[in-house]
Amino acid sequence: MKKNYLRGSTLCSAILTFLFLFSYLNLVAQGQTVTGTVRDVQGATLPGVSVVVKDATTGTITDVDGKFSIQAPEGSTLTFSFIGYQTTTAKITSSDVLNIQLVTDETNLSEVVVVGYGTQTKRELTGAVTSIKAAEMKDIPATNISQRLQGKLAGVQINQNTGQPGAELSIRIRGAASINAGNNPLIVVDGFPTTSGLNVINPDAIESITVLKDAAAASLYGSRAANGVILVTTKQAKNGQRNVQFSSFVGVQSVSDRGKPDLMNAREFAQFKKEYYEDAAIYEGYTGGVPEQYRNPEQYGPNDGTNWFDVLLRTAAIQDYNLSFSTDAKTVQSVVHLGYNKQDGVMINNSASRFTVRANNVFSISEKLRFGLNLGATHYTTQITPNLGEGRNIIQVAYLSDPTLKYKNDDGTYPIGFAPPGMFSTPNYYQVLKQTVNPAKYMVLMGNAYVDYQILKGLTFKSSMNINTSNDINRLFQPSTILGGPTPAASASGSYNTANYMSWLSENTLTYNKSFGSHNLEALVGYTTQKVTNENSNINGSQFPDNSIEWLNVAANRIGNVGASDYSLISYLGRLNYNFKGNYLLSVAFRSDGSSKFGPNNRYGTFPSASLGWVVSDEQFMKRFKSVNFLKLRASYGQVGNNNIGNYTYLAGVSPANYVFNNALASGRVLAGIGNSNLTWETTTGYDFGLDLSLLNNRINFTYDYYKKKTDGLLYAIDIPVQSGYSAITSNIGRFDFWGHEFAIDTRNIEGKFSWSTSFNISFNRNLVRKLGTNDAPIGGYQEYWDDNRTAVGNPIGLFYGYINTGVYMTQQEFESQPHGATSMVGTARFADISGPDGTPDGKIDINDRAFIGDPNPDFVYGMTNTLSYKKFDFSMVVAGTVGNDIADDAFQSTENIDGVFNVRKGVAQRWRSEENPGDGIYPRTRAGTTADFRNFSTRQVFSGTYLAVKNITLGYLIPIGSKTTVKSVRAYFSAQNPFMFTKYPGMNPEVGLAGLNGLNLGRDFTAFPIARVYSLGLNVNF
Repeated sequence: MKKNYLRGSTLCSAILTFLFLFSYLNLVAQGQTVTGTVRDVQGATLPGVSVVVKDATTGTITDVDGKFSIQAPEGSTLTFSFIGYQTTTAKITSSDVLNIQLVTDETNLSEVVVVGYGTQTKRELTGAVTSIKAAEMKDIPATNISQRLQGKLAGVQINQNTGQPGAELSIRIRGAASINAGNNPLIVVDGFPTTSGLNVINPDAIESITVLKDAAAASLYGSRAANGVILVTTKQAKNGQRNVQFSSFVGVQSVSDRGKPDLMNAREFAQFKKEYYEDAAIYEGYTGGVPEQYRNPEQYGPNDGTNWFDVLLRTAAIQDYNLSFSTDAKTVQSVVHLGYNKQDGVMINNSASRFTVRANNVFSISEKLRFGLNLGATHYTTQITPNLGEGRNIIQVAYLSDPTLKYKNDDGTYPIGFAPPGMFSTPNYYQVLKQTVNPAKYMVLMGNAYVDYQILKGLTFKSSMNINTSNDINRLFQPSTILGGPTPAASASGSYNTANYMSWLSENTLTYNKSFGSHNLEALVGYTTQKVTNENSNINGSQFPDNSIEWLNVAANRIGNVGASDYSLISYLGRLNYNFKGNYLLSVAFRSDGSSKFGPNNRYGTFPSASLGWVVSDEQFMKRFKSVNFLKLRASYGQVGNNNIGNYTYLAGVSPANYVFNNALASGRVLAGIGNSNLTWETTTGYDFGLDLSLLNNRINFTYDYYKKKTDGLLYAIDIPVQSGYSAITSNIGRFDFWGHEFAIDTRNIEGKFSWSTSFNISFNRNLVRKLGTNDAPIGGYQEYWDDNRTAVGNPIGLFYGYINTGVYMTQQEFESQPHGATSMVGTARFADISGPDGTPDGKIDINDRAFIGDPNPDFVYGMTNTLSYKKFDFSMVVAGTVGNDIADDAFQSTENIDGVFNVRKGVAQRWRSEENPGDGIYPRTRAGTTADFRNFSTRQVFSGTYLAVKNITLGYLIPIGSKTTVKSVRAYFSAQNPFMFTKYPGMNPEVGLAGLNGLNLGRDFTAFPIARVYSLGLNVNF
């Protein structure tokens, strides 16, 4: 095994070395030296402008002062190009000095945008499409491109639910939601739909991101596009580009004190426990006295005891390095990119690291024939303590521990666990994090090979083969010393899990482009087929001889299992784009999908779309409006689907079962449900009306969209007669409606040596439940705690459902004169009498008195970016937020548990103890048998989730470099990520979500891994 590993390592090194040398050797150019400076119309110099010798392989870019130097023969032509400016050419004469002026491009309308199965200019777009260049987000010290996108895209809500290293962010496009099929958008990397996620892609290897928001823009992805589509395009070599780029940032991460659990310290908790036992003696006949460690709270100083939340935290490092080689020869364009990222978690002994390599190559065999080969590999490793957050797990149970205890003994040793009086026994959670061994390794490969052949002028055939594989290994070992309470468990515990994923995709398309006078036509037809397979295995071990060996081979007890699944997809697609004089635009498209996921009676579905555009500003009657540079109206209609329903849902499942034959037990199988051969995908039908507007010499660019869509055929378990032997069958019965408004505005506020630009977007998303199953029975909200959301017909999705807390019964008279529950008495929690069995208030507090008490759906979501520059300095700030949404803090069920089994919030000190000492009217008495009502889900646990977060602040400086050095430009910057949060929400993170942005369980905070502030220094070097 070792020899094979070394042989493979040597081969990989040789391949990489060849690619690097190939890129480097092609950086050579010869000819007469020509120098010059490139400026804009205001006279400001422009760094980073591409300067290329036309019809040759020589190229360079301007330095920080807009200067360039290039070797080219007299009489040749130089081409100058830069994003946002019109391309300019200049012929070289006997003079060897050129001064070039670039003119701002008209709203970047000629900028090419990647869309489904092709590209279009911004002017030609008729669907709801938004795009962003990765260069606009390069200075945010984030390991995931999703973090860099926060606040940047109208109609796209991105939440960082957890700060766990390596965790994905939640993305929701136009409020999309489903009952069982999720709301995650389809991720397409260089044309390949993948499930590997955005986290395996190095952000610095990405060229651009395009989001297809409406059904017309996304219809070419058919049964997978109901939640929107995110197109990721990785970097390719550009014409004349020959350079080496290096970028890096290093930083520190720490957790803000804002929102940390506001629990009692050692003295406060000892006082609470002392009073708890004293009240029990008065009201309950308790005779055991106060335990010794709580008898004298004054023995604990103000800073004594343990803050268990802080014990688990640390200041953590983050580092990132990227190196890329780009070259453009006459026949080969190549980009090789290497990246390494290491993020230590702010929770001790948690970390993630990622190494990526990508090589994108285009081989031009002739004017008509091209080959492409794109290869990307990601090796990801993590050490994450299992069951850390998202529930009453390690983080929460740790900070609920008795603060009078010490996690570390005075002699430097560590206690195994604790059993404080009247509280649950727990291990030492500091040791749980330190001693848990849970390494995971992920190897993800993405490959794409294609041939592109021009059959006739304007007619091109493209055939591609794509492959995506993932091999995951996870090993867990937990020594006996962290599995027990005060004493070790009988044995250590361990497991070993593997998962293998493979997806291949074959695509064949014909594209035809033709202009007939004022008529311009582009047609696309294609055939694709895809196969996805998954295999997994797991082994659990117990009865280890000791804690010295972590591998399962020494475990006396080993139990294993394996699993496998697959599905396939075959598709036909087509699109026709037509425009007349570039003013009148039409696009029609369709995709027909056949999927093995669905019943044999509904294997195929067709998803059509049509969209129109009218460039009003080109009409003669608009010429008198000099301030209007561009105005386009758009309208679209289309259908897309959601196939995320599992691979075998339409089949009748089989489960293990035991039978008795001849008085002996025999194993067998039994049907676990009824199949449904009519089962099919959920279908979303959508409309979109929009406009694009540019004003005042293109200094103000505005986009507006109104959308309306309905998601029909939602997957739902409908009731069937129990005589069948089953209670339900999965079917397509359910409907959600969505609609909203989206606004985006970009302004160039000041231009010149000092420049200032602003991008702002805001989205108003609404939804309504129209149909649920056959009886419209609500989903969720049936349990009295930790079942917060209810989705019911006639209401928005996932509203909070619980009791209305009105305080405490302060006196006996108040108790007797108001409705109360079966266990209530004076001093207990009080709730509003909303209803009874017949729908009217009945003077009793019971389960009938629950109501809708909050809405996790925001009124609007917004983001804004301000960018300023002066000479060699640049500054940017990104903010994002929501308004009008509520958050349910599920930790309150524990932190306000006044049974004396947990540490509690400081406010509990002001609880009701007697009519003479009634407290603040918020917290009830601690009498046994009366406290459960206070813990039930109620308005006490629902808070405003409105927030404004400063996502990133960056200050950069272009370091002056001599024009004759190898280094073309150097830029240093300081960046602060998540530096400020403005919100009334008392928790740590208003973006939190136990289920991410899942519509049915939106807005629940249940003690997630904390989000860190990141302060970093970065460097970008261009050779």
